[in-house]
Amino acid sequence: MMAGEDVQADNDLNWYVVLTKPRQENRAQRHLAEQGGEVFLPLLTVEKLRNGKRLTQQEVMFPGYLFLRCRAQSPLLNKVRSTPGARMLLRFGNEPVVVFATLVDNLRDRLEQHETTLFSEQQSVRITSGPFKDYQALFKQYDGEQRAIVLINLLNKQQELLVELNHLSA
Repeated sequence: MMAGEDVQADNDLNWYVVLTKPRQENRAQRHLAEQGGEVFLPLLTVEKLRNGKRLTQQEVMFPGYLFLRCRAQSPLLNKVRSTPGARMLLRFGNEPVVVFATLVDNLRDRLEQHETTLFSEQQSVRITSGPFKDYQALFKQYDGEQRAIVLINLLNKQQELLVELNHLSA
C-alpha cells in the first residue's frame, strides 16, 4: 500500500451519530465495537455530593447518543438497528447524518483537557473572572458540583472564597 492510498482509505471513513436506547450507551458501544466499528462515547468525569461525601463518577456527555466511525458502504451501518443497546442511525430524510471528523477530534481534545483540570487540595489556582480576576489562590475543597472553596490572601490574612469551578484555572 502506498502512502497516498493510506490517506485515501482514511478519507473513506465517516463519523455517524447512533441513537441508543435509554441508559444503554455503554451496551451499544460494546456491541458496535465487537462488530468492527470505531465507537466514541464522550464521557465526563463529574464530582457529586452524596450523603455529604464527594464521589467522582463518569457520566455520558450526550445521553442517548454515541458516534460510530466506519465506511459509507459498511454493512455495519445496516446492522445498527439490530445491535443491542442501539436504536438507529440519526438521519436527515433517508440519509444518515455524517459528522465532521474535526468536530469529533475537537470534542476528544476538550474532554482530555477537562480530565486534567480537576483540582487537588492545596493546588495553586488562578481566578479567571469576577472581582478577584487574575488573583492567585490555593484550592481548598469542592463545594457541590459547580463551586469550590479557595484560599486567597487579602489584607495579610488568608480568606476563604466561594468560586464557580468554571472561573478557576490551574
